[in-house]
Amino acid sequence: MVALLREGRGGDVNLWAMPRRLAQAILAAFLAVASEPAGLVHGDLNPGNVILTPNGPALVDWDDSRADHLFLDLSPLGARQSVRQRRAALAYEVACCWRVEPERARRLARRLIPSAGSGRIP
Repeated sequence: MVALLREGRGGDVNLWAMPRRLAQAILAAFLAVASEPAGLVHGDLNPGNVILTPNGPALVDWDDSRADHLFLDLSPLGARQSVRQRRAALAYEVACCWRVEPERARRLARRLIPSAGSGRIP
């Protein structure tokens, strides 16, 4: 999210390749949380990426790790979050899915831009 806010692109995400209205909504959601604490984010925190070792639990699959807003790792775990954090996490999911899971991204984008209603997001 930090890199996308700064540059509009990063990894597999290019906001400028999305419909303009959607890219603007994503950037607005990111701006609303720009001052949130940042640090090392796993990026795919879920039970499948936790293994039990003799020394206790360990996180695996750090391929999506990055410096980013800490609340992004808490979102998939159902942690309490502000409306702005939930919206930014949704915007990030839409941005990340746009190229690799376009139908899912479009479905999620309707939640990000409710006024799109039954109108199609290209």
